[in-house]
Amino acid sequence: MIISVTSLKGGVGKSTIAQNLAVCFAHSKYSVCIVDVDTNQSALRWSGLRDEDLPAVPVYGLTDGMELSKNIKHLNQSHEIVIIDGTPSLSQVTSKIILLADLLIIPILPSGLDIWATEKFIERYRDAEQQKEETIPAYFLINQDQTTNLSREVKEVLETTGISVFNSSLRNRIAYREAVIKGVGVFEYKDEKAKAEMVELFKDVKNAIKEINKGK
Repeated sequence: MIISVTSLKGGVGKSTIAQNLAVCFAHSKYSVCIVDVDTNQSALRWSGLRDEDLPAVPVYGLTDGMELSKNIKHLNQSHEIVIIDGTPSLSQVTSKIILLADLLIIPILPSGLDIWATEKFIERYRDAEQQKEETIPAYFLINQDQTTNLSREVKEVLETTGISVFNSSLRNRIAYREAVIKGVGVFEYKDEKAKAEMVELFKDVKNAIKEINKGK
């Protein structure tokens, strides 16, 4: 199962979400890895900080579109879950990330600017579906949610796009930033509220995977 976490906008939490989901899968006894496509290679740096006593989450840096396509198939054969940490750009690599996905997660911040950026992403997503000649299951994930009127309005707008929105969302918590520099996920960290909301997201992702597998 290939899960792509990507968006055309930087700073929406792609790497944080990819790392934290990978940690949840690892603790649930899945063989999981992360493919770091972002040129910043932040997931790769995170893995270097990770304690060897924790469940394994190997990270592979593949920033080139050609090597990504060649290697992802092998990784998918040797791991139950492959999470692609995408790059914020309109490049061909972004199209590859979408095309390779069995499940696409699109993080978005609750702001008007992010809604506008998402319009371009949806165009690229629809083009990828036409090219693949099949539906690519996709979900928006609202990150740094403040449960304000703006957040609710953003969710309402997203629901009109034809792409599903996860029921769970993530708050703007310092625990996510602290966990990253320790090489852990919030599931392994001291903030119980951050851990609880990540568990809820993990449940949503597993339910999405079940629905995908039912359709196969």
